[in-house]
Amino acid sequence: MATSLFTPVLNDRTRAPYFFNGRLLTGEAMTDEQRAQHAAHELLAQGLGDGVAHGLQVSVSTALNTVDRPVVTVKCGAAISRHGDLLLLAADTDVELVRPAHQAAAPQKIFDACKPPQQGTYVADAGVYLLTIAPIGVGNGLAPVSGLGGGNSCNVKYRVDAVQFRLIELPVAREIVADTTRARNRIAYACFGVDNVATFVRDPFGPTHRPHTLLDDVRATGQLTDCDVPLALMYWTATGGVQFIDMWSVRRRLRSRVRDDASLLPDPHLTAIGEPMMRQFNEQVYSMRTAGPLSARAGDAFRWLPPAGLLPLGGMPGSVGFLASTFFTGFTTRGPLFIEGAQLPALLRLASSFPPIEVGDAELVWLYEIRENRQPAASLPAAQPYLVFTLGRVPCQLVPRFDVSHWDYSNYALDCEL
Repeated sequence: MATSLFTPVLNDRTRAPYFFNGRLLTGEAMTDEQRAQHAAHELLAQGLGDGVAHGLQVSVSTALNTVDRPVVTVKCGAAISRHGDLLLLAADTDVELVRPAHQAAAPQKIFDACKPPQQGTYVADAGVYLLTIAPIGVGNGLAPVSGLGGGNSCNVKYRVDAVQFRLIELPVAREIVADTTRARNRIAYACFGVDNVATFVRDPFGPTHRPHTLLDDVRATGQLTDCDVPLALMYWTATGGVQFIDMWSVRRRLRSRVRDDASLLPDPHLTAIGEPMMRQFNEQVYSMRTAGPLSARAGDAFRWLPPAGLLPLGGMPGSVGFLASTFFTGFTTRGPLFIEGAQLPALLRLASSFPPIEVGDAELVWLYEIRENRQPAASLPAAQPYLVFTLGRVPCQLVPRFDVSHWDYSNYALDCEL
């Protein structure tokens, strides 16, 4: 039967008690009110999208970490799960990754909509693990009660929307882990779904527009639930401890997952992974700066590069970084060309919608230097020199000019012609 115009369409999910003077106030009524408020918050959160809102960076603890009992520090922050849970970590927290033999008693659980599978003690073997944050409702304190309502069995004073951390082993192929120098990069791009990131371009009318990722494999097993928000992945061995922590391979900003039409506009998920690719590169390359970077080549540590990135340069007084000519060995490059710093944000936004660069591919890579970064300024301290690279398919950003004010930082009109 069709619904007439102006006829209210009811739902049970957001139904809340109506309070008035003289109504008997019961615990059941207040629980129904809380349930309706939680439902409204979940709907709002699902509309905003899932991911990390702010904070929640993960790093190895400098004070508590040991090889056999690794500890990581998670910064305070907030996130939203796919389920619509609002997750708040109010203070920096040290998280022990291996469970102690005797665990402390946990607060009483009074609400548990998300029930992730329980994890046992981790085996003493090399493995790649995913650290997630998930919700859990617990009781805090005791409230005085009257003789009504069946006694004192449920006299919890506060209901706290708490969070818990979980560690999930990722099913990474042995050949990837065995490729020790490039393992971090290859695992990261497995989480990006690099193998089918171009599916939309090839078949925009196909059944799916989202790359299949390593995390999708874990979701299929039920270990990673819609209540979990991934924070970081890490490679850990029983004899060497935490080898690396990589956040941006799995960390995502808040983004909507709703796609209701079959239009040719790309899925927001595809345009949202360009930024994590760039941030993952910056995170990894920064950790390599002090490990003999002048002799490092991209092919030694990377199977894939982001569509654009910033490479710190070395070989200059006071700088720590890489030699561009060595790092891009085997690439077809053009430049470096000078561009203005005002162009850099727009260039990175434009490049974020392009696919990654495959190491070993003969396709062109643009190299840029930023005029403000390389031009000495008497009133400012020396800056770390850096190079900007982009996929060759990203339009050249050079503005042909010959400016006497920037004599050594100018470009001729032919610089962009191949």
